[in-house]
Amino acid sequence: MSSGNDCQPQNLTKPALGEREAAELVDRVFGLKVSWIRSLPSYDDQNFHVHVSAEGTGPGSKKYMVRLLTYLPGTPVAKITTNAQILYEIGRLAASMDKVLSEKFQHPSVKSLHRDQFIWNLANVPLLDQYIYALGQNKYRVVVEQVIEQFKGKVIPKLSSFRACINHGDLNDHNILVDFSSASLENPQYRVSGILDFSDMSYGYYVFEVAIAIMYMMIESPDPLSVGGHVLAGFESILPLMAEERGALFLLVSGRFAQSLVIAAHTALLYPENKEYLTITSKTGWKHLMTMFEVGQEAVEKMWFETAQAYTHHAPAPWVRGC
Repeated sequence: MSSGNDCQPQNLTKPALGEREAAELVDRVFGLKVSWIRSLPSYDDQNFHVHVSAEGTGPGSKKYMVRLLTYLPGTPVAKITTNAQILYEIGRLAASMDKVLSEKFQHPSVKSLHRDQFIWNLANVPLLDQYIYALGQNKYRVVVEQVIEQFKGKVIPKLSSFRACINHGDLNDHNILVDFSSASLENPQYRVSGILDFSDMSYGYYVFEVAIAIMYMMIESPDPLSVGGHVLAGFESILPLMAEERGALFLLVSGRFAQSLVIAAHTALLYPENKEYLTITSKTGWKHLMTMFEVGQEAVEKMWFETAQAYTHHAPAPWVRGC
């Protein structure tokens, strides 16, 4: 979860509330009595898992920006072994959600989602220049610099040809919840049961969402390069990409890897005590990004596009048509 500061994470001061102080905030701001509370990991804000009793007290106020969210049951995708079925469904989810957000979402402050300098908006990969120092001097930095330069030259000039929408912007494997739709141990099937963390929403483009989903689904996959074709097939079952959008997909996925890895390295320097959580993506992310560039754009795209094309020749199973 990111904070409200769009472009300058170095100016953030991460809250450091104790559990007792957090419980007092729940009481004073929301009028709820806490029966138990525990800290949760976070990026540059602070999160708690809170269980409240039925009794409440009067509301109050204090100088903190706080949110209280209800518990949403389900298993994060990060805790399951993904397969083609759930990857396809996640692709459909990405397209369906952006379509609904763009066509039906109404709010008096919706224009605030035009976050032109928001560091996590995929259009802002060039802003990584100011944080790349956090990588030091190594082979990883060389690849990230290539991503940034190619992004500037090959993606930025094409943005005006992409179809605009509102993006969720953070469909990672910890923000998508699933439950079992089949109890088969040999071929488990899942359905998406919930979506978390809408704090990175911003105006962007449909192709951004599928690129972000592909990148995050690659993180835990034993066969990461094959992931993109299944996610793309699901996405295009709702919203087929145009040629210009397809042509940018490799660099958009690479750009999201660069964003996640560079910003994590930068933020870990600010908050070394939270390094383990901040560098979750880094554990496999660097390897996947390096592999993408070693294999090359042409070969990776061929794999993705051929896999997606195969879905048009073989009708998806009933679980797909009904979701």
